[in-house]
Amino acid sequence: MAITTSGSNLDVQGLVSQLMSLEQTPLTASKRRETNFNDQLSSLGKMKSTLSDFQSSMRSLISGTALRVNKTDSSDTTILKGVASSYAAAGTYVVNVSALAAAQTLALNNGAGSFTSATAALGNSAAGSLTISLPSSPAGGPDVTNVIAVPANATLQSLSDSINAAGIDVSASVVNSGADGYKLALTSKKSGMDGAFSISGGAAMGVGFLDYDRSKTDPVADAANLAKRTAAPSNALMTINGVTISSSGNKVTEAMTGLEINLYKTGSSTVTVSRDNDAVLKNVQAFVDGYNKVKSQVDTMYKQSSAAGAITDASGKVIGTATRLDSSVRMMMQSLGTELGVGMSGADISSGYAYLSQVGISIQKDGSLKLDNDTFQKALDKDSTAVANLFGNAANTGFGDRLNAKVNDMLSPSGMLQVRSDSLNQQIRFEKQKQDQVQNRLDLMQKRLLTQFSKLDASLSSMKNQSNYLASMLR
Repeated sequence: MAITTSGSNLDVQGLVSQLMSLEQTPLTASKRRETNFNDQLSSLGKMKSTLSDFQSSMRSLISGTALRVNKTDSSDTTILKGVASSYAAAGTYVVNVSALAAAQTLALNNGAGSFTSATAALGNSAAGSLTISLPSSPAGGPDVTNVIAVPANATLQSLSDSINAAGIDVSASVVNSGADGYKLALTSKKSGMDGAFSISGGAAMGVGFLDYDRSKTDPVADAANLAKRTAAPSNALMTINGVTISSSGNKVTEAMTGLEINLYKTGSSTVTVSRDNDAVLKNVQAFVDGYNKVKSQVDTMYKQSSAAGAITDASGKVIGTATRLDSSVRMMMQSLGTELGVGMSGADISSGYAYLSQVGISIQKDGSLKLDNDTFQKALDKDSTAVANLFGNAANTGFGDRLNAKVNDMLSPSGMLQVRSDSLNQQIRFEKQKQDQVQNRLDLMQKRLLTQFSKLDASLSSMKNQSNYLASMLR
């Protein structure tokens, strides 16, 4: 608020500003504290995220899947490729593919040249329905039936659209076959015998050419029925190490536990399943890196600083900054570090593994972890089960089990990080309330001072005018 008065002897605005700058000290201090609290809150938020990442790196080690990563090699990838899960048994498998799975297809019309366009009428004068039947899954039960409503005077295109709109395991299209005219083409979405389908209901509408019975396969007696079929459904056939396998699809997932085989053509190929050592070491390195990232972040929060607002001990030595020093985080890191030094209970150190250092994961002088790939690889080759138990086991005594439990506690709603975060949020709310109160008081004070100094200025101006008048009268 600026006030000017003719003949003023006082800089009202300047005086008030100087006085108010002194009164601003409590408000400035409160805002500085709020900033510090927000910085600490942000650091804790980043710490929660880092701990969550560390926890993610431990889960697959605890379950053992991170150490059971397999890879496959095929001697002829043009014939087939394999994909092995962690449950696949290592070994060599000779696969001989004699047939690929194929889907059933039909091409339907009412005789050569009967339909000259996709919109040609089927010939049904009355409305009705078609029933498309497919085998049940699992096999042996009643057919799965799908009823397609067919209006009177339907066309090839409208029937094709209705079948597709039904969302069943049969797709439809209209094709131009040239001399034979337009046909309704039907294709099973499932390959093999599981996708074989029948159609009924056409004869009842006077369009019997739409009917097809998948069970009638005699080349003589059922020649008219088979003439509608452009591709027969067939299962993939193969042998794995001499054992005959039949599959409705060319992605074979049930032949061997944990091994998926994708077939591309007939022929023979050898599939080798082995542990993927590079992937395993990558998973273990992720655990080491996750822990080191947590430690690095804690170290950053506690590094010495000479910045403004630094906290010093009794001797004046800088020990941290107000925005970073937080004992709860330091205690958390100490808890994790201590756990790394406690061996796994129940393990025989002379014949088994009880410490991470035995498998190549050592604690460095600065408290960080380091992985020796060669040592870990040798330990895994010697006794992979013992290495897996070192991270996670049924008794929950593995390093992963124990570290994960501690991180769970830290990240829980009642954990130290959340409790500290809640406390900081409460302090921030208090500072905001305090700032509002102080600001209201300052606003009133400024208004009062402006009024008072303006009146004083006016009084001084009046006195000056009177003095000037008296002086002029005496001359």
